[in-house]
Amino acid sequence: MQNTANQEKFVSKKKLNLIQVFRGLASLLVVLAHGSLIFHINLARDFLSDIFSFGGSGVDFFFVLSGFIIFYTHRKDIAKQIKFRGFILKRFMRIYPIYWVVLTGKLLSSLNIFSSETHQYGLIELIKAYLLIPQDRVLLSSSFLGVSWTLSYEIFFYLMFCLLICLKHNFFLPIIFTWLSIIFLNFLGIIEFPKHSYLLHLLFSELNLEFIFGALAAYFVSKYEISYGSLILYVGLFLYTLSAINYHEKILPLSSVVTFGLPFMILTIGAVALEMSKSLTISPTLIFLGDASYSIYLIHGFVINHLTKAVIKLGMVNFLTQNSLVFSLFAIFNAVIALMVGCAMYLYLEKPLLSIMRRRLIIRNS
Repeated sequence: MQNTANQEKFVSKKKLNLIQVFRGLASLLVVLAHGSLIFHINLARDFLSDIFSFGGSGVDFFFVLSGFIIFYTHRKDIAKQIKFRGFILKRFMRIYPIYWVVLTGKLLSSLNIFSSETHQYGLIELIKAYLLIPQDRVLLSSSFLGVSWTLSYEIFFYLMFCLLICLKHNFFLPIIFTWLSIIFLNFLGIIEFPKHSYLLHLLFSELNLEFIFGALAAYFVSKYEISYGSLILYVGLFLYTLSAINYHEKILPLSSVVTFGLPFMILTIGAVALEMSKSLTISPTLIFLGDASYSIYLIHGFVINHLTKAVIKLGMVNFLTQNSLVFSLFAIFNAVIALMVGCAMYLYLEKPLLSIMRRRLIIRNS
């Protein structure tokens, strides 16, 4: 690992396609994990024999990647208050508009023929859901968007990064140190918060460390010329494989922050170091999947849930579940359809919506 004067200048101009590929892979992991969960609930069968139970680690990957992308993209904005407005507007546009569209669609779908459950929530819960204020995850899954709890962590991380932008070093460093100290104490079980204190659990959750892992990865690759990118990548992949096996077989009861967060940080460092050291040919399809990952993440549960409920309404459950091959093909079909709908939503809704909002932002700032 060598410190080079030109490294940060080189990093600023380098487009990292592998990070986009990783985002697509993370969304695919979540699709497979949630597919298994929805199949178990709706059809009393596991999605592809539950072999992708570790797919929830895609959320850990998203958190690490988010920390990396934010620090990598905005590290030069730290302690520059003039950058605050642009940062917060970009983050707002990235998260909320398409989320509001999908959430509204989910609420409207509760009125259709495929929905038999009743939803009990008040105006306060509805407002919290739209603003991504933390609340009961069971309520989020049953009445709103189940994945929205992770977006609350994203928003909180953006707000913490705003402190780095708005405050001078001598102010934000003690705040960050205190925050991390409480997180570690909570992680070790020394400090415990009331069960229903959803905001406190979010503020001091160990999951916040995964954003820090991503930011550390961005710091290392932007400050140092890292050799042996391929080796680091393989080490990260090996550790992740061990963690996936451990999770599936329930061998050791370890935190996902340790078992998945750290391997993903190593994977990210290795991938970026490799891409900086040599020219890689990467499939445009994989890059596109990464571009569409947020839409896929938001819509996949909705799609799989309604496809399985349609099967129930049509009386095809016995036909699909009696033959393992037919059921496996149906499971794959569900995952593929969820990915296709997510990609279509990105192309025809998320991307145009972002383009319109960015143009309006430019006009207002001009």
